[in-house]
This record gives sequence, structure tokens and C-alpha cells, in this order.
Amino acid sequence: MQDRCSFCILPTNLPGIDLDKDGKCKYCREFEMSLKQDALLSVYQTAEMFEAIVERLRGKGKYDCLVPLSGGKDSSYILYILVTRYRLKVLAFNFDNSFQHPQAVKNIYTLVNELGVDLVIYKPRQDMMRNLFRTFLRRAGEFCTPCNMLIATTKFRLAEQNNIRAIMSGSFRKVDPGIAGLSPALYFDRKYYFEVAKGLLNDREKGYYVVPSYPITALRRLIGTAPQDIDVLNYLKPSFTDMDETLREIGWRRPADAMQHGDCLLDPLKDYIMYKKWGCSELTGLHSALVRAGELTRERALKEALAETRVDEPEILHEFLRNIKMTDSEFEDSLKKDFREIPNMRNTVLFQMAKKVVRRFARIKGRI
Repeated sequence: MQDRCSFCILPTNLPGIDLDKDGKCKYCREFEMSLKQDALLSVYQTAEMFEAIVERLRGKGKYDCLVPLSGGKDSSYILYILVTRYRLKVLAFNFDNSFQHPQAVKNIYTLVNELGVDLVIYKPRQDMMRNLFRTFLRRAGEFCTPCNMLIATTKFRLAEQNNIRAIMSGSFRKVDPGIAGLSPALYFDRKYYFEVAKGLLNDREKGYYVVPSYPITALRRLIGTAPQDIDVLNYLKPSFTDMDETLREIGWRRPADAMQHGDCLLDPLKDYIMYKKWGCSELTGLHSALVRAGELTRERALKEALAETRVDEPEILHEFLRNIKMTDSEFEDSLKKDFREIPNMRNTVLFQMAKKVVRRFARIKGRI
């Protein structure tokens, strides 16, 4: 049986797990430290503070805010709450990478039709997406960054085009399954992106497909000209049970065989690659986060982990490889690649310090 952290269920062969003498992993120790930070953040991130933010946004234009809507649980819950509880005028934005789960698409239309919300769908050039998927998989051993970067870029562009001051997103610190070394979502930035995609994008495409540099974004945020990205769930702090019950009432359905990100058909492939490399997935990361947050017992999490079958080759694999024109042998070679070996900026001490300074000044200015 696989050895795991004595507190959560992360396996000991995960990169950077670093167990202490009590068998507790680095991520559990960091969570305990973060509780002190959360005590400070709770001054700013409360339901009352969110209501104050909402009042500053209300009635300033055609739309009060933008919601990136994938059809998954978090973004669907946020859209529903903003419209029904806070009576905001919302523009919904969906990114179509050609691999959306049909149930997620159905959820999107169920919500926007029920709530009377305008929806913008962005579908990028498919030849470019194929090239990006293939390049990132071949050079970095992961294929999620092209979508993550395009979603980030497009949501800010769409907000600016519509004079929208806030983007309401779904990150939830308490149960974030992201683990450095496992999830590229916690790693990618402009430096990483340009290093992997070297020679693939022309100058026009670099400006269109990639978010602006952090110094530019930070300056614009401080002076109040950049749309603010607000993590709604970190303010409202709903339980998973509350979210499930609310969504069930409005006809939202979890995509069949869905894992952490059931809105994308490629999610099983992403987990399969993680299993092949580390014997661990983002779903394991989610269960571990729920254990730390007190939303799930370790015993139940272990049962969930043992029931996972994602180690089997997913059906989507060969369809995806044909789509991006990659051979089986090239895919096997990609499993040896580690995105952590490619430099980025967001994990440097200077970047983290600068980010904290910008956040502090933004809060002073009321731009949380």
C-alpha cells in the first residue's frame, strides 16, 4: 500500500512532499501556517466586505461584473449567487477549447437562460490551439497552460472592452487542490509561457494570447484602471454541501465521471499524466485539501483515493493525440518532461514580495 502523509492523503513520492518526524507533509504544515494569515485576511475577506465591494460596483455601467463560466460547480454557484442574492448585472464568459464536456455546456445554457444573463463564448483558432497543446506537452509534459493563459488574457480583455470593473472568479483558498510540483496552474506565468512556446507565436499573437507583464498589471491595478479579479468564494466561504444543494435546486448536474474539473473532457488525461509521473492527481489534492479544511475525514478521503481508477489509460487519449498530430512514442517521451525544470517568475522571492505590496496598497485604496 502506498505510503501517505499522516494527516492528509498525499503520497510520499510526490515531489517536495517533505514529511516531518510526525509524518506530516509540507502542505499540511503550510496550511497550519496559512491559518494565521487567514486570520489577518478575514479582516478583508468577509461576507460584509464583499457586500461593500458589490455596492461600489453596482450601477456603474451596462454590466456590474464579469463571470468566467465553465459549467463546473464553482463558477456556476458564483453566477447564481451574484444574480439572485446580490442582484448584479452580470456578463458571463465561456472559453471553448473544443473539448468541453457536453453536460458542462448544458449547465451553462441552463444557468444563463434561467437567470437571464448575457453570455459571450470565445473559441480560439483551432490550428493555434493544436500547436500550443502539442508544444507544451512535448516540451513541458503538460498541456493545460495554453487554456489557462488564454482564459486569463481573454477575461481581462473582455472586461476592458465592456468597461467592467470586476471579474468574479472561483478560486477557493480553503479547499484549493493545487499543489506546487503537481499542478502547472500554480506555476505558469509569462516567463514560463514564452520559454515553452519559443518560436511559436509572432509579435501580434504574443500580445493577444498572453497576459500583460506583472509590473504593468500591478501599476494599473494600483491606479484603478485595471479590472479587479475577485475570488468570491474566499469572501462567502460556503461549504461544499451548501454549494451542492443550491446548484441541485436550479438543475445543475455534475458531468458524468467528473473529477476535479469535470467541465473539460481532457481532465482524465491530465490526471492520467499525473498518475504516470507521481501516482497522484489533482483529485487526490482536492481530497487532501478537504481533510485539512475539516470538510472530509481522512478515512473517507482514503476510500475515495483507493476508488480512483484514473491510472487506466483514458479513452480521450488517442483522439487527443490524433487531434494535435502527436505519435504514441512522442507522448511517452512527454511523460519524462517536468514543467518545474522550466524557469518562471511567480515562485521567486522578489515576485512574491511585490505581489504582497501591491495587494496591501490595493486594499488601502479599496481595490480588493
